[in-house]
Amino acid sequence: MSDLLDVDDITMGEYMEELDVEWPCSENGPSERKPSWFWLREVTSQDAENGMDVQGITWDNFNVTRQRYRELRLIDYKNYENVPRSHDEIKKEIKPVQTDSQFYKFKYTTLSHKCSIVHFQLRNLLWATGRNDVFYTYSSRIGYWNSIMKKNKVVLDLNYNNRNAETPFEISTIACKDNYLLVGGLYGEYACRRLDADPIHFGTITTDSNGITNHMDIVESRTGGIVAVISSNDKKSRIMDLATLKFIDTYDFQWPVNCTAVSPNKKLLCVVGDDTDTVIASADSGKNIATLKGHIDYSFACCWSPDGRIIATGNQDKTTRLYDMRNLSKAFNVLGAKIGAVRSLHFSEDGRYLAMAEPADFVHIFDAHTFDRSQVIDLFGEIAGVTFTPDTDGLYIANADENYGCILEYERIHSANHIGNIFL
Repeated sequence: MSDLLDVDDITMGEYMEELDVEWPCSENGPSERKPSWFWLREVTSQDAENGMDVQGITWDNFNVTRQRYRELRLIDYKNYENVPRSHDEIKKEIKPVQTDSQFYKFKYTTLSHKCSIVHFQLRNLLWATGRNDVFYTYSSRIGYWNSIMKKNKVVLDLNYNNRNAETPFEISTIACKDNYLLVGGLYGEYACRRLDADPIHFGTITTDSNGITNHMDIVESRTGGIVAVISSNDKKSRIMDLATLKFIDTYDFQWPVNCTAVSPNKKLLCVVGDDTDTVIASADSGKNIATLKGHIDYSFACCWSPDGRIIATGNQDKTTRLYDMRNLSKAFNVLGAKIGAVRSLHFSEDGRYLAMAEPADFVHIFDAHTFDRSQVIDLFGEIAGVTFTPDTDGLYIANADENYGCILEYERIHSANHIGNIFL
């Protein structure tokens, strides 16, 4: 991934100003104006059915319609590339997909809570640990949102628990699973806390000057322990035993590692980074077993289907490539994004769906049985993360726009609603 740098990430408000779009008048009294983001705190499913925008945007107060604004965004949004190259050939590989499916329906938006993004290429900042339990980053804090109780609390504040380091703890990625909350920083540091205990443990992943923590995952090892899989900009993937916080394996690669995914049988690693190729490596030795080709820029996301048969890789060339483990010589399918890089990929636990998040505005949910149908969730603003709930019945999206940032909740159509454990 790119080093720390200033990128012209434009907020929705700044973009509207460039287009000479008028903002709602905040000086009118409440009785004289239509509901707007200045005081709106939530959007319910009933609100949405009555015509309210799911982000609480009151389009009637602007001098542009939603449809026109979408048209302008599609034209003007600039996708970031590390390897500028013509996309003409790769566009020919993209499979046409029917995009009018409805797998998940809108349920609720909290406009009082949103994620924040530290590095523009890293968007794994949201985790659902239960049907109603979501952990997210904001500034140097980890927040917890319970969608049933409609309550929020700070579970980790690194402004006050920052191990007395010379540099602030700037959160680049998180993982939350199996009762562990693991946080990675821009300078190679980490923080770990068990959710049922108070102590916060700090440590160092790498002292490399370019040691950004790019991605974290928490998985069960083949021996039954819980380990973290950590991808770093110092060209390494590491395995940490979370019971002891000791690194038990370190694997070296030829380029900065942006994401590492462990196969369901725990024998293989899928590794992507600052290269057009994807590496399939042994989880025991790190030895390269296969190289997957086809992308034309750097990849930032990868995942395995729960049955271990399919590998999905997401790239800045605005595609997700799908590989069958029985024939890795070529992707059997290529899925296209609308405006930007594929920053986040997740199969649902039951293997029914694949969620693909772009850097802004669009989250795609694909039928993972055929990949010929999808649901496109159309929003505005930078997307900080997307996560299925463990039971697959819920889907959460974090929007980090300065003015319209929020956490949105969707529920699977025709699925039962379950009340999960509530972390208080």
